[in-house]
Amino acid sequence: MADRTEKEKMIAGQLYRSGNELLRKERTYARGLLKAFNDTLPDEIEKRASILPELLGTLGKNAEIEPPFHCDYGYNIHCRE
Repeated sequence: MADRTEKEKMIAGQLYRSGNELLRKERTYARGLLKAFNDTLPDEIEKRASILPELLGTLGKNAEIEPPFHCDYGYNIHCRE
């Protein structure tokens, strides 16, 4: 059995090294999306709606998230209807 990557360990709920290069890049990417999301004005609903699918693993049709929102990676968050 091959060794698991740090990302695979994280997703499996095992101990992992968060300083891993891939995970650092993914957190940086998520932080950019979060900054754009959290900086939206109250009437920029469409802008928020365009950012969340790029950040989250699943976003249900009727799901709503209001800023400020914080997470590390986003892709492992699933919001269903």
